[in-house]
Amino acid sequence: MASRSMTDPHEMRAMAGWFETHAQIVEDEARQMWGFSQHISGAGRSGLAEATSLDTMGQLHQAFRNIVNMLHEVRDGSIRDGTNYEQQELTSQQILSS
Repeated sequence: MASRSMTDPHEMRAMAGWFETHAQIVEDEARQMWGFSQHISGAGRSGLAEATSLDTMGQLHQAFRNIVNMLHEVRDGSIRDGTNYEQQELTSQQILSS
């Protein structure tokens, strides 16, 4: 099935949907984790401990943002490549039928 997904435009678009779903999951989890860190921040931590915690969470948030961006790039590429493959197939069929 993996080899077919690389040549079937519909499978490529379906794969794009899979990447979109996972990007949304990562984004939701990152948002939730950021919210928890903000809540914890005011709960007895102060000074350097609070600053370190917020810095760490900021770095994690950026890392998750990077993952979401990469998933979106793969999604967009799958859609674009599926469309290109479909157009090339149609062009080839037209050439062969003439």
